[in-house]
Amino acid sequence: MFLKKKRQKFKKSTADKWFSIYIRVRDIIEGSHGFCRCITCNTAHHWKEGDCGHFQTRDNPMTRFDERNSNFQCTACNRFKKGNQYKHGKVIDRIYGEGTADILEGLAGARGTKVHGEMALKDIAKEFRLKAKEMAKKKGVKL
Repeated sequence: MFLKKKRQKFKKSTADKWFSIYIRVRDIIEGSHGFCRCITCNTAHHWKEGDCGHFQTRDNPMTRFDERNSNFQCTACNRFKKGNQYKHGKVIDRIYGEGTADILEGLAGARGTKVHGEMALKDIAKEFRLKAKEMAKKKGVKL
């Protein structure tokens, strides 16, 4: 039992790592040599010096790996201002269309509906590792 939980935790942290790298690299501004703008305060930071900020927290399995739910965020907004959730939602609606933040909030409220097993987490990590490598090549940065 203990080993299974430990293995599950490792798979989840690996999936989180590659998802985070992908989101941060995805949000690099073209031609900026690796810089992104914080989705909530618009300050510029190198992609390695910021966070993958979640509009709905990572506690929600339905939105944890949803690309619409996550964007580059400076550490001040993500960690010390609790993700600046209201502003984050407003920008999500601007990017993906009015009502997207409400959809994500609804998905997040559906707790227990989607649980990521070990195989799913392994597949998620693999998917985002490949996407991160492709995006890094496209953006001209090294992982």
